[in-house]
Amino acid sequence: MKKYTSYVYLVIAALIYHLGHPNHLKFIFPLGPIIGTSVLIYFLFKAHSFFTRVKYLLTFNFIITLFSFYWITATLQEFGNLPKLVAMIANSMYSLMFQPHYWLIIILLSLIEKKAVSLKRHYFTHPLFALILAIIITTFEYFFPQQFPVLLGQPWIVFSSSLFFASIFGLPIYSFFSYLLSIELIQVFKYRRKNTFNWVIIFSFILLNPLLSGRQKDSSKTEFESLNIRLVQANISNFLKVASEQGTYASVSQVLDQYKELSLKEPKNGEKIDLIIWPETAYPYAIETDKENIKKTLLPPIITEIIKQSKSELVTGGYDEKSESEDYFMTDYNTAFHINASGETLMTYNKQVLIPFGETLPFGPLNRFASELFPAVAFFAQGETYPNFKIKGRYNFIPTICYELLRPEFIRDYLNNISVTPQYILNLTNDSWYGNTLEPEQHLFLTKWRALEFNLPIIRSTNTGISTVISNKGEELARLNYGIKGNLDLKIQINTDKTRTPSLFQQYGFVLNLPIWFLCFIFQLFLLKLNYVKNN
Repeated sequence: MKKYTSYVYLVIAALIYHLGHPNHLKFIFPLGPIIGTSVLIYFLFKAHSFFTRVKYLLTFNFIITLFSFYWITATLQEFGNLPKLVAMIANSMYSLMFQPHYWLIIILLSLIEKKAVSLKRHYFTHPLFALILAIIITTFEYFFPQQFPVLLGQPWIVFSSSLFFASIFGLPIYSFFSYLLSIELIQVFKYRRKNTFNWVIIFSFILLNPLLSGRQKDSSKTEFESLNIRLVQANISNFLKVASEQGTYASVSQVLDQYKELSLKEPKNGEKIDLIIWPETAYPYAIETDKENIKKTLLPPIITEIIKQSKSELVTGGYDEKSESEDYFMTDYNTAFHINASGETLMTYNKQVLIPFGETLPFGPLNRFASELFPAVAFFAQGETYPNFKIKGRYNFIPTICYELLRPEFIRDYLNNISVTPQYILNLTNDSWYGNTLEPEQHLFLTKWRALEFNLPIIRSTNTGISTVISNKGEELARLNYGIKGNLDLKIQINTDKTRTPSLFQQYGFVLNLPIWFLCFIFQLFLLKLNYVKNN
């Protein structure tokens, strides 16, 4: 029985970790992932073989997958038409892909034990161990590709209004201090030792966030203009959505009638709507844009009618036809269309970050061959440009689609490829594939970090929810919850200050963390030197 004790601890640790993100208890315990990670790291380093470490990691990840990512089963059934049992088995395989950076840690430990076994005795004993390990894991975590990128620092978002350093160092600095705290907890509770310097910088970092946030520049003198927006959440079921895209007449009529009804509904405050926003792939048919003159694009009659009656601009998700092909391989883009109040298409954005196994496959040049084996997978063409939607001719919105907003380096590239700092990030999403699960809340939870990192508010329009507007402090200003059919009408404030500058994180990204780590490393070396001189 004693040999299973480690696994019991890992199961408990995984459950505690799970509480740090949206969960069925509807209570987020931000320290949960830090505590759970402490237990995982301890057992990974305590293990004496590669395969034992693999079993520890898979045990930990399987419990998190079971409680947090169970919705993958429903997704695989919807996306891939897989039988439920097969989908459940495939869902369990996510244990292999969740937190993939730990595989690199396991490999690194195995190499150390083979090539430099003397280093093993310095685990948790050398004063620099915690700092070096926190730097390594944070770097692996940030740059190793993940389908649903969950980083250790993300639960800090519950204190969003106080996260001063987010726009400077981004999420990685919060992951770094989380890992550092996790390792120091092992030192204290298991080995009865502590690194005073590490505890000082951890608590200094925690205290400086709210202290410096309270001293940030007062924006009350900034000039703002107002824009009335309407987020249309039609709550189209996935079954109805797919049927409409397949051309079933009754389904098409039902979908379009819902969007028309909601779009033209009289606003409660009686004010004219300036911008109507539909979610990702809201219009069920492909719209072939005029490649020579986009303003001459022939729009569907229902969109023309809605714009004519509302006299509003429209941003909608849909499909832009790229080319014709009998096998439908990469013939369409997943697109956001910007249409002005005169009914002219001004600009389109074609999604660049495609979802593996939903919108493409991760096999590169072999995808065309793979498409014959997986006919249920939609193979979209990949966008390449970074458009800037000018709302009312003067407000700059950059569009993103679905999971693109979960990737900070992609958003950095986008913002750094346009000539102006936008006033808003616009995100069109369709989470109907996941059903009434934790995924919509988890997706939104991770999305909020982009508002903090880039100091930009986010407008998030979804099909089934959650539609919301997020301030540049990561706080929701209003929301339509999952499963609600309706409109979210808001008067948003547009910052017209022409002196606005990009956040430091947008300009320099992850590399800004390196000087901080270097200074911590050098200072610890200095303290070690002083201690050595004192004792000798």
